[in-house]
Amino acid sequence: MISLTSLLSRMAGVASSSMAQAIQSLTSMVVLMLAAKLLGIEALGLFSILYGALILAAAITSGFVGDSLMVLDRHDPRVQAGLRFWLVVLALGLGSVAALLSWAGTELGWLGALLYGLVAVAYVAEELIRRSYMAIMGFGRLIVVDLVVLGTTAAVLLGVGIFGTLSLEVFMLAILCGQCAGTIYGWVRLPRSEKVSARRPAQIKAVAQFGIWRSAVQGLRPAQLTAMRILVTAMIGLVAAGEMEAARIYAAPAMLLVTGTCAYLFASLARRRDVEPVQQLRNTDLVVLKLFLATIGCAVIGLTLLPWGGPLLTGIVPSGIAVTGWLAYASTVAVSTPYGLLAAVFEKARPVFVIRFLDSILSVIMVTVVVALTADYRLVPWAAALGSLIGGLTIRQWLVGVAASQDKKQAQLAS
Repeated sequence: MISLTSLLSRMAGVASSSMAQAIQSLTSMVVLMLAAKLLGIEALGLFSILYGALILAAAITSGFVGDSLMVLDRHDPRVQAGLRFWLVVLALGLGSVAALLSWAGTELGWLGALLYGLVAVAYVAEELIRRSYMAIMGFGRLIVVDLVVLGTTAAVLLGVGIFGTLSLEVFMLAILCGQCAGTIYGWVRLPRSEKVSARRPAQIKAVAQFGIWRSAVQGLRPAQLTAMRILVTAMIGLVAAGEMEAARIYAAPAMLLVTGTCAYLFASLARRRDVEPVQQLRNTDLVVLKLFLATIGCAVIGLTLLPWGGPLLTGIVPSGIAVTGWLAYASTVAVSTPYGLLAAVFEKARPVFVIRFLDSILSVIMVTVVVALTADYRLVPWAAALGSLIGGLTIRQWLVGVAASQDKKQAQLAS
């Protein structure tokens, strides 16, 4: 039986994790809402692609280095050296790619492209600081870090908005300042026990063997969303992409509830790896059920408030069909993500990547077909939700066999 103290501790942990995720998402929402209101719906379409690519870069590095930090022995100086090696390689590599692609493929000039590259590096670094707090279940401290990011970003936008004109480059500068402030503050406030010195020979291969598949899995969903935005932009136009993004922004609270809970869940699973695999699967099933019901509740509230909340958050009344589609997508993420996290704790990230890769491809194909046949952006999130649901159910079915096999091995070793 779970004691009352333990239950309250878990509830507080989930609440803190969700609050931290909410503040991080609020920063994104503030930036995107201001872009929608001040730059126009067409500029929002371009900005959403650029911002989505930042999230993709952060997801790749967070999976490669952040998940390795949480599961491997981060207090081993050689493992720590491996983690830092890959952080530098990925941050500089992704920052360079971001700068080059934005300069060659968008309306940004060289200054905007350079800022965007620096933003990618800063975004990646700050995400790794966040992961360090997750590893020690320090979600209360993480809230403060995220507030520093939010406050700095908002202050720069407000300051420039009062004395000058807001442009895409100014938005990039604000994001850069916010991420740098969060990174510095977060590192200073980390417990001394987490500031482990690095020592050669670095465990570069060991980190890569675990991290490469986790980064691939982590990057799939942001990559899929970025591909969907590009498809809508190319086949319908930037205005449609902006309207689709406005609907996604309005539905974001449901998604942040899912991501916040999953952040706590992964940290909890990584710290309780001694629990029997079958029991862990049952616990994960319970989390999935609660998350699914919670997203349904968010959908009911969100749709009820749409006529008033839509203009408040986005400056327009988003399409009800598109909003419902994004809420459906959030519910399928709630069904699929916890099982992928459990597989990572079992150190079975490669098969999960294969399943998730196939369901992402299926989602993109369905989106392409829907857009080609209807030219209706409102149906895009519905197509993506179906692919995500298929992937989640497949992973769950596969985990049943994995959990049974691991329990059998543990029983044999015990005897």
